[in-house]
Amino acid sequence: MDYDDKTLFFNKMSQGILIGFMFPLIFFMLYYIVRGGTYNFTDYLKHLWESKKFVSVISLSVFPNLLPFLLLMNSNRYSSGRGVLAATIILGVAVFILKLF
Repeated sequence: MDYDDKTLFFNKMSQGILIGFMFPLIFFMLYYIVRGGTYNFTDYLKHLWESKKFVSVISLSVFPNLLPFLLLMNSNRYSSGRGVLAATIILGVAVFILKLF
């Protein structure tokens, strides 16, 4: 079946960008719940920064963006897929900049 990009539900770049930033945030929080049980959140962030693991954890939390990107691309929701890709690139540049410090 051939779909028109304009008629598909959930096919806006802004929605994709939102998904692209929410997935890493959700997975970062899941990582905190699993790994940082003895710390409160601010102490956990401080611990990650001081132990130089912050950038690694952020990098890992960006990886799950692959799932919504592939699902959106396979369902012909290219605008939302571009939004997820844009958010991933922005987060990747942020990780690169943080890696320099």
